[in-house]
Amino acid sequence: MTVEDFGGTVQSRNRERRMSEILRAAIEVFKEGGYAGFATRKVAVRTGLTLSNVQYYFPTKQDLLRTTVQAFLDDSLKHYRTIARQSDIPAHRRCSVLLDRIFEEIQTTDARKFLYEVWALAQHETYISSLVKAAYSAYRDVFAGLLRDINPDLSDDECAARALVLTAQGEGMMIFSGFSVDSEKDYAEFIRTTKRSVRLVAGLSERGARAMPEERSPQLAPETNGCDDEAQPAPTLAGVFGSEGHLQHGRMELSLRQVHSGSGPYRPTMQNKRREEKVNKIVTAAANVLAQEGYSGFTLARVANEAGMLTSALQHYFPNHEDLLQATISALMRTYQDRYSEMSRPSGRPAMERLFDILDDVTDEACDPRVCRFSFEMFALSQRSDVTRDLVSSIYSAYRNVYVDLVREIDPSATNRECLARATLIAMQVEGLMVYTYEAGKGTHGISRVREVIKANAVQIAVGPSKGRIHDSEERPV
Repeated sequence: MTVEDFGGTVQSRNRERRMSEILRAAIEVFKEGGYAGFATRKVAVRTGLTLSNVQYYFPTKQDLLRTTVQAFLDDSLKHYRTIARQSDIPAHRRCSVLLDRIFEEIQTTDARKFLYEVWALAQHETYISSLVKAAYSAYRDVFAGLLRDINPDLSDDECAARALVLTAQGEGMMIFSGFSVDSEKDYAEFIRTTKRSVRLVAGLSERGARAMPEERSPQLAPETNGCDDEAQPAPTLAGVFGSEGHLQHGRMELSLRQVHSGSGPYRPTMQNKRREEKVNKIVTAAANVLAQEGYSGFTLARVANEAGMLTSALQHYFPNHEDLLQATISALMRTYQDRYSEMSRPSGRPAMERLFDILDDVTDEACDPRVCRFSFEMFALSQRSDVTRDLVSSIYSAYRNVYVDLVREIDPSATNRECLARATLIAMQVEGLMVYTYEAGKGTHGISRVREVIKANAVQIAVGPSKGRIHDSEERPV
């Protein structure tokens, strides 16, 4: 059921019109106030109805929220399916039109706000999670059907894996578009790079798609050695979130020493070791609370309880909610930034191998439900907190630059704009993977094959069309 055609399940036109009005208002309330601020009373005010009138159609808040999310998701799927089912149009052309539709939606701020909140809410409400999983399964199936039409020889599992990568790219674009401001020329280059990538995934040869990272062949990664020193082994890193739900000590400990200088409890004048240890303990506890309970449950009292201290004692270090939230997000994201900057640094190992190392690590993190929960909460919170949005934007920019440097090392002939576009695409295909893995993690169906396709695609993106197997002149127009 959708906002427009909700009447398909009701008989009265008046009832249909009234319910559609309520659902449209509910979507706006959800986007503006987030899942934490959603209330039936607010929807009633927006529609000019009494609370009892709204409850006549939707007896509980859960009923209203479920139907609201379902309506929004169904609207998008309806358009996707309409495009994909136009059998009188060649499959590769339908794929092109569908891609343009997705690009259009990604640039729509309202759609982004709604999805950020839905992803976060799905971590706390099983009935919303069920809707999200069903919608993304259907979304992936739309692309899988198109890939099957384009490549009849591909197996169903192969089509499903490639379709998941393509749709993950779309969700990754949704994320990056919310935290980056690129020029029109940069964006145009990114669109060209993305469409080229879609062609590669849609028609990737079996040899290219199944090239495993350990092969490290010159054909996969031409001119990537850049160093004649003896190759060093890949680093082995534990996940940022530890096995018991807490961030690990040592290298992976959340530490405000990694945060930029400024006012507040993390200013560089804090030298006392005991104070530093206490602050880092609080921030580590805060990260777990945000990941487990969401931004709606993120309070000083709850974090103090997690850290085993009184709220008044916590406020000695973090006087208010905003200080603690900013410090927590900054410390965690900078832990990742330091991690990937270290992994990408020029060494005795080829740039392509270092790229694979980062992709392996980022994919592992994307398969950790706790990391997914933290990320979704952060995306949702950024829509109502300028401090959070600015912080996440700066970290995402630094994260993307890690890939920019690797791409430049792999293909020195690439322009700065080309490096930026390729880096964005490589980063976002893994970032969007979270919408599929947040529940089952590494047990997500077909995840091994998906990882192979992501890496094979990253090779083609990084080396560029002039060195990849498929050149622009050889590509079928999409």
